Amino acid sequence: MRRLLSFEAVNLLTNKSQLTRSTLAAFCLAALVAGGVAFAQDQASETIFLKRFKTEESQRLIGLYQANFEKYKTSERDFYLAKAQYQQINTLASLESAVVSTRQVMVDRADVLIVYEELLAASLVDSTGAELSMKQDTLAELQSQIGELKAHKEVILAAQDRAAVYRAGIDFSLLVPELSATAYETLSQIVIADVQRVYDKTVTYYADLKKAQAEIEISPLKAEERKRAYGETDALMASIGDNLDLIRGSVTAKNQRVDHSSYTEIARSLSSAHAQLSQAMDFLNELERGGRSEI
Repeated sequence: MRRLLSFEAVNLLTNKSQLTRSTLAAFCLAALVAGGVAFAQDQASETIFLKRFKTEESQRLIGLYQANFEKYKTSERDFYLAKAQYQQINTLASLESAVVSTRQVMVDRADVLIVYEELLAASLVDSTGAELSMKQDTLAELQSQIGELKAHKEVILAAQDRAAVYRAGIDFSLLVPELSATAYETLSQIVIADVQRVYDKTVTYYADLKKAQAEIEISPLKAEERKRAYGETDALMASIGDNLDLIRGSVTAKNQRVDHSSYTEIARSLSSAHAQLSQAMDFLNELERGGRSEI
């Protein structure tokens, strides 16, 4: 499965991006620096499964993303070749070639990031467990940033010399912090929504199970066993709900933006909540089997 791009703050070292296979998306961000195009590779486990995109529009965006990314990889190779040639022979012709290839890789980078943000928005729209007001605010931010990236692309296309291309690169670097924060906030809302949806369905199933079992006459001993089982399940479900509230609060806090470190912590906490949900389902399966044996 192809991995998608995300946003990671870029240092001033020139690193070659390396894409490794995974069912999860991994994220990298290209940015122009003084010597050329730099990459920072984020190796953390990120999200956005390609399989989550099932609508016709999402499938169109995936196809466009893949085509744009292939084009970007080609222009990236051309950029490094042109850069190496200019550093080797240092002629006006090689300089012109380097400027042209730099402009092209920046245009292709913008195209990839534009579609990536559109995919983020599509995924967030489809996340039924996301908190509505924050979801709406984030969608507005994504649309604004898509507009900024499109405007940035037009600036690059209009750049005709090395100085203009360099200025466009500097302008792009100013966009990076907000692009990064919004991306990680979107991803956080998506993964929280996925677990919240499972939790909500579990709560509904548990309520239905208790209602159905309340109509079954059982012995006092069985009633005591069931009461104890309900108590354990109630405590576990309350703990899961509290944990989800805390995780969601870390995203909605107004005094900080989500970054790679806090997103990693959110993913770790959600993994724990998911394990608790698995335990809760085991409890409910036991209760359901016990109810059948009493009929």
